[in-house]
Amino acid sequence: MEFLQKIQVIERVDNLIKLKSTGTADDLSRRLCISRRSVYNILELMRKMDAPIEYCHTRRTYYYSHQCNLVIGFVKI
Repeated sequence: MEFLQKIQVIERVDNLIKLKSTGTADDLSRRLCISRRSVYNILELMRKMDAPIEYCHTRRTYYYSHQCNLVIGFVKI
């Protein structure tokens, strides 16, 4: 997966997590058209970026344990 594609996937996962509508890793892999292993790799990368990602077994979705914002890009100064 190219760098920009990975960024786009991370942004999409972030949005789905905020909506609490990721589903399981299998659901997320189908929705994003990537492998289940790639889903776990993306989630691990996001955690390394300090994303407070948790999984709720009752609701079967990933969520943030506390409010946060993903910021990727350049800002004109």
